[in-house]
Amino acid sequence: MIRRMVQKMTLMQDRHGTFYLRIILTNELRKRLGITNGQGEYRRSLGTKSKREAAKRLPEAYVHAVSSHSPTATSNRPRATPNKLVQRQRKHCLSKLLVSHIKLQELTGVLPKTLNSRQHSISLLLECIGDKPVDLYTKADARKFRDTLANTPKKGRTGKKIAVSTLNVYLSRVQAFFNWLEDEGYVTTNVFRNIKVKVAVKRLQSSYRDAFSSKDLTNISNALTDTRIDRRLVTYICLFSGCRISEAVQLSKDDIYQVDGCWCIHIRQEKPYQRLKNQSSERVIPVHSELIRIGLVEHCASVEDRLFPNAKSAAISQWFRKVLESLEIGPKKTFHSFRHTVANTMKQNGVDVSLAAALLGHSTGTMTYDRYGKTLNPEALVDIVELIKLEGETL
Repeated sequence: MIRRMVQKMTLMQDRHGTFYLRIILTNELRKRLGITNGQGEYRRSLGTKSKREAAKRLPEAYVHAVSSHSPTATSNRPRATPNKLVQRQRKHCLSKLLVSHIKLQELTGVLPKTLNSRQHSISLLLECIGDKPVDLYTKADARKFRDTLANTPKKGRTGKKIAVSTLNVYLSRVQAFFNWLEDEGYVTTNVFRNIKVKVAVKRLQSSYRDAFSSKDLTNISNALTDTRIDRRLVTYICLFSGCRISEAVQLSKDDIYQVDGCWCIHIRQEKPYQRLKNQSSERVIPVHSELIRIGLVEHCASVEDRLFPNAKSAAISQWFRKVLESLEIGPKKTFHSFRHTVANTMKQNGVDVSLAAALLGHSTGTMTYDRYGKTLNPEALVDIVELIKLEGETL
């Protein structure tokens, strides 16, 4: 009997490269393991991508599989045939439904970056718990996933664990996916709900990311002198407009034009390669005089379509991080600090919230402005934009 059971035990590798134990459940094995729900196979992740290490862990995983099941009473409910059950389980496995979810989200216009982040978080769940029918995930699985992630080393930082905020981001993405599964009727309860780690001490929202000082901006500007044009212009556009790096990278020459003699940048979603974060993100803002001085308009005339056809947000962010390290600026300052810098400039100069929101592409949170208010004339923002300076008082 033991030999026949072992013959049904195989070492498999999922699409992420992680090895897992797979046991084909014959009637004899179901009886031996006390499984009465008619499932066709048993899987258990071995938690490694090394075949040698997986082979070492395989026997222990098998013993654990056998010992973790206790015989239960046989149900009197009519059961489907094994073939149908296997087909149903494969169809409703997390990895299969994730593909369907991503396809539907793409149709609704969700940004590829958001979908990639969600896929990454789900892949961590698959690596930690394994791939199985979504209705078989339990609260214990959710706790195990949370606790395993909490002990994950921070990338590039020996001896340090990932931050609680990072942990909660991963958990919230998985929770969002299971919310969709619940809405679609694949699960009756979202076992990942309320699993995030609560932070006892609250901080001011403005303290999470630092703004650049005038000295920082001057040093950054000096460091950009001999930098290639796409990196330099993307950096200056974000500095003098407060736009997101993704918005600057995807600009086309058609997005830079004049309105009543005023050069403007139109943040929009018109081209196949352009995406907006939300509805409030579309806006027309005046071009800062410094951007005109350093040659933004001339650069527009020199390209056929995209202003920066070879630029990637992630690559520029990584390059800029090295620039900040060389200037000893940080550690709470990143490329995104340009938006914080502009927002802080508006706040310190007493700029009306609606004007600052129009510049940064934020919702005001009021129906009066968001729904009934029309797009702000860029001329109204000229003086606001010109408040952003490289030198002077600390921004």
